[in-house]
Order: sequence, then C-alpha cells, then structure tokens
Amino acid sequence: MKLFAKCLWVVGSSLLVGTASGNMIGGVSVGGLDSLVSQTSNLGSNCGSGSSPTAELCWIDSVLGESTTYGTKTEPQGYSFIDGSGSIIGYELNSATEYFLIKNAQWWGLFENNASFDWAVIDTGILNEGFNLPDAEEMEISHVATIGNPVQVPEPGTLALLALGFAGLGLKRRLTQS
Repeated sequence: MKLFAKCLWVVGSSLLVGTASGNMIGGVSVGGLDSLVSQTSNLGSNCGSGSSPTAELCWIDSVLGESTTYGTKTEPQGYSFIDGSGSIIGYELNSATEYFLIKNAQWWGLFENNASFDWAVIDTGILNEGFNLPDAEEMEISHVATIGNPVQVPEPGTLALLALGFAGLGLKRRLTQS
C-alpha cells in the first residue's frame, strides 16, 4: 500500500511540475525566458553585406561554431508583452526549433530557445538600443527566422499514458501482495 501511494504521489507531482510555466500571454502559457546567444550590427566581412539568409546563416555558424540550417522566415513578426511585464515580449514561432534569429533595423540577435520550443520569449532590456524594441505602437519585428533542425515536442498525452502505466504497475503489485 505504501509503495502504491508513493508511486501515485511521484506521478502526480511529475504531471503538475510538467505543466508549470512562468510566462503567460492572454491566458496562454508561453514558457520561460530564452537566452540571448549573441547580437550584432555587423554580420562580418566574411559573410557579405545586407540581410540575406546566406549572410545571416554565415554569422550564425560563426557564433555557434557549427554548421546550421536556415529555417522558416517570417516578415514582419508581431509580438505581445508578457502579462504584467513592460520589457518581456513573446510570439509564437512557425516551427519548434532550438535557435531563432530576430532582426530589426540594422541589428541581429541570436537566441537559444530554452523552455517552450513553440514560443519565443525575449527580455528586450538586454538588447542593444539599435533594435528599437519594444515599440508599443507597431508591435513588430522586421523578421524572425528559425535556425537548425525542428525539435520534436512531446505530446501531453504521452505523459498521461506514462502516468496510467505507473498506476497500473502499482495496482498490479498491490493485488498480487494481497
């Protein structure tokens, strides 16, 4: 009986922890803050000029030290402020990815997507003033691109199936001990 109760407690706690999130936009959980990897106003002489995907990918590869792929590009990208915040913004990405690039004016920023791979959550307070963010009137970023291979996001049903499996194991053990 004690083992069954412990298993049930562990599974229940895991499910509650898995759904916890710190940031919300209009009642939707958008995950935690993503990390700024690098920002620049110059992609570098080796990468060419302008803001072509080729030049941007060259800069990203030099920052990460590995060869990556340029994913979906969105022009322009609207964003919203995180509920209760004046400097943290969020927007939904076109595809779940490990990194994403933002560009505004003549500045680029590369972020590592940490918490929710479907959402980008950025603290604009750490960006250079050249980004001109946030703009409460336009609420747009010049463009956003996903970087790298798509990330597989587990479905919530998988966690429920795991919980049912543990509950079944606990019940079987309880019945065989009686």
